[in-house]
Amino acid sequence: LSDLIPFKLPANLDGKPANVDHRIAIVMVVTSDTKFENYDIAIQSVRCYSRIHNYEFILAVDTDFNCEHKDNFFRRHCVSAKILPLFDAIAFLDADIGIINPKRKIEEYMQDGIDIVFYDRFYNWEVVAGSYIAKNTQYAIDLLNDFADYEFKLPNSFHGTDNGALHIFLAEKLFPNARIQIEICQQVYNKSKDYDDLFTYEACIRAIWGTGTDFGKVRIMKKGTGWARDGWLTSMLWHEDLDFMIHGWKTEQLEETPNVTIKLNQEGRNRWYNPLGGPIHLLKCSPQNMTWSYDPRLLGDKEEILKCLEKFEKEVARDQVNSYSRMTSMLSR
Repeated sequence: LSDLIPFKLPANLDGKPANVDHRIAIVMVVTSDTKFENYDIAIQSVRCYSRIHNYEFILAVDTDFNCEHKDNFFRRHCVSAKILPLFDAIAFLDADIGIINPKRKIEEYMQDGIDIVFYDRFYNWEVVAGSYIAKNTQYAIDLLNDFADYEFKLPNSFHGTDNGALHIFLAEKLFPNARIQIEICQQVYNKSKDYDDLFTYEACIRAIWGTGTDFGKVRIMKKGTGWARDGWLTSMLWHEDLDFMIHGWKTEQLEETPNVTIKLNQEGRNRWYNPLGGPIHLLKCSPQNMTWSYDPRLLGDKEEILKCLEKFEKEVARDQVNSYSRMTSMLSR
């Protein structure tokens, strides 16, 4: 990672959509004190993947972009909005998201009429704030800027920073006729004291959204259909027909892969095994070389993985109903 140079904006950019040559950038936004070595496997996998598909890889330090936000989780979306006009589209990724299957492409998730795509987190009913795909349109740029500015509207409660705020922000933007229902969710959000309360507020918002995926120019992909998931859901077992990116590759949490048959379960959120067969050599990364080496111990059975994920999804659906049932008690506090 010693050759990484943080990205800087051109001096003449005015924040409006630019004429670009159908380029896609993968963007990671970090803070000035981020320890890159804690994300080296994830970052190197994304750099290699970018070279394979001729995407631009951008590592941006959030304090270099004249964003006034105090919370770095909101500030990163301001940075994202400033970078977006330079490209046809961007894929915004948390720094601990790594590529597992370089044969997949960002374009698979881009469709006419949809300007920005989010996806559902698998292990609860949250929409993920730490990754999205946005097209270079004024709508997407404005949405990201407005989202970043939601920092200044946060309640004095356990608000869950950008991931908590994303839900009511999208509800207000996409469902202007649901003002009364949103106000009820806002009351719960204002009273939130812990994660249980936060999840109840999010369940309230999800009830407004229903089961749809497309809301005007915004798409929210259902569990298991987005581009990334948490590796611990399946003990880091994966399959090329199912997986593209894996979230949670923090090097300090990396453990040695055991020499025993690994069973599918949802244990150990704070540890992971490296599915790659060795270090990534960037000089070998090219459109002619999409064949990566993998640790055979982590190559899972497709049907078993699907069965494991479906079982977990059903448990999450029940938990969501139970969480929503806390609404009455929270409103009466």
